Amino acid sequence: MSEENSLRAERREKLEQWRKLGFDYAAKFDRTHTSAEAKKAIKKKAPRDTEKVMQKPSSSIRLCGRIVNIREMGKLAFLRLRDQDGDFQICFAQKTLEDEYKTFLKILDLGDFCGFEGEFFITRHGEPTLLAVKVVPLSKAIRPLPEKWHGLSDREARYRQRYLDLLSNPETFARFQIRSQIIQKIRDFLLQKNFQEVETRVLQPQAGGAMARVFKTHHEALDHEFVLRIALELDLKMLLVGGMERVFEIGKCFRNEGMDPSHLQEFTLLEWYAAYADLNQNMDWTEEMIRWVLQEVLGKTTLTISGKEGKPHTVDFGKKWKKVRFPDVLKEYADLNMQTASREEIENAAKKWKVDTKEIKKASTGNLLDDIYKKSSRPYLIEPTFVLDYPSELKPLARPKEDGTAECYQLLVGGWEIVNSYGELIDSAVQRKLLEAQAQAKAAGDEEAMNIDEEFLTAMEHGMPPMTGFGMGIDRFVSLITEQINLKDVILFPLMKPE
Repeated sequence: MSEENSLRAERREKLEQWRKLGFDYAAKFDRTHTSAEAKKAIKKKAPRDTEKVMQKPSSSIRLCGRIVNIREMGKLAFLRLRDQDGDFQICFAQKTLEDEYKTFLKILDLGDFCGFEGEFFITRHGEPTLLAVKVVPLSKAIRPLPEKWHGLSDREARYRQRYLDLLSNPETFARFQIRSQIIQKIRDFLLQKNFQEVETRVLQPQAGGAMARVFKTHHEALDHEFVLRIALELDLKMLLVGGMERVFEIGKCFRNEGMDPSHLQEFTLLEWYAAYADLNQNMDWTEEMIRWVLQEVLGKTTLTISGKEGKPHTVDFGKKWKKVRFPDVLKEYADLNMQTASREEIENAAKKWKVDTKEIKKASTGNLLDDIYKKSSRPYLIEPTFVLDYPSELKPLARPKEDGTAECYQLLVGGWEIVNSYGELIDSAVQRKLLEAQAQAKAAGDEEAMNIDEEFLTAMEHGMPPMTGFGMGIDRFVSLITEQINLKDVILFPLMKPE
């Protein structure tokens, strides 16, 4: 029998001993304090010696959680209990538990869930502690936890068994608490601005709102092929046709394309749309929201982030953010004038910046310009920067401008695209022409180009109010502010190839 199987067998035997004592997997435990509440409550009491507490111990306090450490010291033992708020010390005393003292020490293991009733005191070393007068086993851990609680060092194991990562690495646990707080504060901000939270469909007849390859699935009851959504945009815009004026959604989207540290196929997206507001209002809200969220969650607006080649940079989100134009940035860093350059000059520039040579000939001019920008310019945009006026070919849902650019911006921080926003196109005739051009590009081999969406165009023809829209990848934003370079480190269960 392997060592691991032997340990499991031993723990199953201890479970049978639990049952002989009248314990089994519990349905509930009525605790009076979490670990944080216990530490706060005990501060109101003067330090008391163990012997004095044991003279008249009470059972008025009830704590519960997972046992993560056990230290025996003769007639005393100290256990460390962990709950969502942190750790708290439990004291076992033979004088208090009598015959049960040795019994419980023999049948309790690291990883077991247990409840304790007793009385608070502070040890001579200043440690807040509960003297246990009653022990209530709650749930047996049949498998042992990571050895010695030094944590999982194998990164893939941490992704596949996130529960063990959370248990053994406090920094991981704290990171996901921050993620939850960020999402809650974003909701709070948008609700304060009179936005309404909505939910739209995940399965769609065809994908829209972005340029990406899709995941397909067959709907048995309807006997029809559907796709998983790649964006939230079109459904949300149609709600504004229906009379809603400010809407937002935080939801999962799916793009069947390349995977790297800053791109995953399944991700969480925030999008909002506001009627009667323009791109300038959009930028003001974006700057205000991100600054407010940082202050509320982290208590500061100055962060250290990783920039080009992983070099750390101190970034102050509290300062006024820069605004630059895509054509100007391309000219500055790539020495390329997108307004006057020929196709041949653009292809030569793409080769210079090591764009995939297999893609150069078949890529659209807009995509080539974007590829050159990503190689030459984007890595140097470290401070929060609004990059405006991307080629209109790349933004078929944004309002086109006469110079061949679109009314749009992306927010860049640390060389990462954090936000993508538009002054939205509301002219259905122009929208149809742009989507027709996209459909032609798809027919010519561009797998990420959009299809014509008649449902959306029909909605537009009923009249669409002036509006601006905003999209932000939650995962990427959380990665940025928690100083993670891989999105998998801010997603509880990132998609992994089955073992």
